[in-house]
Amino acid sequence: MSTGEKEELEHEEHCKAREQDVAVAFMGGGSHYVAVTPALEREYLRRTDVLLMPVLFISFGLQYMDKTCLTGAALFGIIQDLDLYQIVPASDGKGETTSLQKYAFVSMIFFWGYLVGVLPGVVLSQKLPLGKFVGVSIMLWGGVTICTMAVKSYEGFLVQRFFLGFTEALISPAFSLITAMWYKREEHPLRFAIWYSSTGLGALVGTLLTYGVGHIGGSLAHWQYQYMILGTATFVWGVIVLLILPDNPISGKFLSQDLKVVAVERMRTEQIGIENKTLKLYQVKEAFTDPKTWIMVLIVFSVNLTNGAVAGFSSVITQSFGYSTFQALLRLGAGGAVIFVTLLVAGLMTTYIKNIRCYLAIVGCLPVITGSLMIWKSSWTNIAVPLWGMYFLCWYPVSYVMLLALISANTAGHTKKAVTAGFTWAAYCTSNGIAPLAILTEQTSQHYPTAFIVFISMTSFAALLIVVLRFYLNWLNNMRDSKYGLVDEAVAGAMSFQDLTDKENKQFRYTF
Repeated sequence: MSTGEKEELEHEEHCKAREQDVAVAFMGGGSHYVAVTPALEREYLRRTDVLLMPVLFISFGLQYMDKTCLTGAALFGIIQDLDLYQIVPASDGKGETTSLQKYAFVSMIFFWGYLVGVLPGVVLSQKLPLGKFVGVSIMLWGGVTICTMAVKSYEGFLVQRFFLGFTEALISPAFSLITAMWYKREEHPLRFAIWYSSTGLGALVGTLLTYGVGHIGGSLAHWQYQYMILGTATFVWGVIVLLILPDNPISGKFLSQDLKVVAVERMRTEQIGIENKTLKLYQVKEAFTDPKTWIMVLIVFSVNLTNGAVAGFSSVITQSFGYSTFQALLRLGAGGAVIFVTLLVAGLMTTYIKNIRCYLAIVGCLPVITGSLMIWKSSWTNIAVPLWGMYFLCWYPVSYVMLLALISANTAGHTKKAVTAGFTWAAYCTSNGIAPLAILTEQTSQHYPTAFIVFISMTSFAALLIVVLRFYLNWLNNMRDSKYGLVDEAVAGAMSFQDLTDKENKQFRYTF
């Protein structure tokens, strides 16, 4: 063999090695074989949960507090200080009223920055060491949060909010990838529910923090203290994450060599791999052309319209029921408790009952529709009725988390997973980015009809799409069983770490 041929062969082998899942490189020729026992699996899960769940829980909770900090700031003068309001003619033609359209734009532009940041987040989370990337991203958004203190105008606030959204978007696709690479598909819903439930606890803790900040008697405005404290805490947490979060199970120093083998063998039957750093364009194309991707993206968009409006305007809407500033603030905290409890209950149910993710996603839609009707159609003479309506709106994360679990479990191929995660978060931020336009404060006396018509119609549409998704996934499984036969475990195990997509791998079966 000539020197040129040898070099070409070596180049081809090097390229093939780069395209392999990290599990292949770790296992080598099988010299790391360990019998995977239930006891070893339990030990692996215990160690993994002890590290990963607090990291994801606290990180996502801080991110949610960052998003909802604006609604607390609205109670403490940021609207007046930064001129985020306008005086306009009342909708009934009698006199004038206050329009918060500028405040809505400030709420919205965060999610447009988020949308722009999703693509870099997808690419960088695929190409860079994942744990280090997440840690640095958290530090960046903490720094941008602190910069809110220096904002002096509406225009400056728009710029700051855009870059805050951009930096926060970097880690969202990474969270989905982390869950998919460390846990089996049957374990996804509970883990997604755990770290996403931090939005509820974050709302509750953030409310209490805002309440305490409201009693500070310093030289700064109360809303400036909010952003200073939250931003500093986020930056410090980013440093901690940078130091403790591993890039993948193979690099996890908290796992013994045997437990790393367990991590690989657990994922062998899952057929979704662990991690692959090669960006594969055909998988990008497949993500774009896969019908189930777009069904799930439409559902994510529809269910998050409620969040987009309520996250920025919950304090404004609750105060309009007749509560004072601090009364409204404390009652919003109870909504966070609703989110926390409902998500954990839903996640636990998926652990004990198989294939109920779609059903739970539908169940999450029903209280949102009910709550919208309660706020819109009640008289508000008994303010407990619209308040309970607000709490019913807080069920929407159940639908969203079940969708995240469905997406991670039903998408194989590392590039396809990353791109699909990017689509998901893009739908999330697009929905959140337009939803505040539905909250028209000049319609307060009419109980915000525009907003609740949108919530009811789009949530109903989401429930219908979830039914379609379940039938579609079941049809795909039946079609594969009839065409290729039942899953052959030996063949499936051999194909596990070839970085095949769910469409390529005929042994792959969908969960719903």
